[in-house]
Amino acid sequence: MAKATSLLKAYLSETIPPNGGFIITAFFQSGSAYTIYEITAYSNVKDIYRTPEGIVFKTDGNRTHLLVEPAIYSKKHMEPVHREEGLSIPYRFNELTIINGTKSEKIMVPRDHMSLHSSFTILEKAQDYFSFIFYPTKDVYIAIKKFIADSLYNDCSLTKDNAMEASTKILETIKKFNIWE
Repeated sequence: MAKATSLLKAYLSETIPPNGGFIITAFFQSGSAYTIYEITAYSNVKDIYRTPEGIVFKTDGNRTHLLVEPAIYSKKHMEPVHREEGLSIPYRFNELTIINGTKSEKIMVPRDHMSLHSSFTILEKAQDYFSFIFYPTKDVYIAIKKFIADSLYNDCSLTKDNAMEASTKILETIKKFNIWE
């Protein structure tokens, strides 16, 4: 099975694979089910270093997001790209597949990824987040799908069916990553 480890642990032990991998970071809104997942792939790292904001990768990458919006969110009408810092993702409604959850939540999945040029940062927060790196193996997509589904179910309280549907949909976008072409 594909191997995943905490990104910070991998950084500190110098085990981040320089030839490529996938990083899944989730940011949880304190006291709410509002959650943003950020999935980043990279290849051929020139340098990796830590700053007060997070871990910087000097390389190109691809990134996509997944947003879980609880039923009680008061600014549902606002495009995700225009929401306040910490609650936004760089997409408009027409660029997203929106899954209406069983408990009236919305799960938003971009149809396409974004390209990151020359460098990117994986943000670190003091609390309410996690960041894992998945090492490139033959079964990495299976592991990513299971990891995201489990997290959506356990951390966001989605139903198993909604978690599986969202993880399947985000995997479709992840498989479009072209960083290794």
